Amino acid sequence: MESDRLDPQQARRIAERAEAAPYIDYPPTPWWYAPAAGLWAGALILLIGLAQDRRVLALVGLLALVALEGAFLAWYSRYHGALPSLRHAPAEFRPAFVRYGVGVAVVLALVVGSWLLAGAIAAAVVAGVAVTVGLVLYERTFARAAARTRARLA
Repeated sequence: MESDRLDPQQARRIAERAEAAPYIDYPPTPWWYAPAAGLWAGALILLIGLAQDRRVLALVGLLALVALEGAFLAWYSRYHGALPSLRHAPAEFRPAFVRYGVGVAVVLALVVGSWLLAGAIAAAVVAGVAVTVGLVLYERTFARAAARTRARLA
């Protein structure tokens, strides 16, 4: 029957919605995500600072951080359903990804600068705070991009 056929525009919208699903249909990020990532980053900087004097302790700590990161990524991909790809993201997400890249560069510059000026402990504190704040801002930007995409595909 003619009425059973799908309108090409409707079919395209359904396909776009399915492609955008990993970006717009996801569970809320847990409240502890940003502070935990900040603590992780601060611990990483402290361990790198320790590597000069206490290599074994630093190595054990670094291995523990890598294992913790691996466990987190495994859990997060199950929780989120999939890890979104940067290449297939809807156009609304490009500014968020660009800001994320700029934010990473700023955090690195702040950490290196604070290390050179005040040492590893100060750099660890800067890393912890900057990563936490940066992830909170990124999560908000990502949520706004998801809302714009949902509105476009509704």
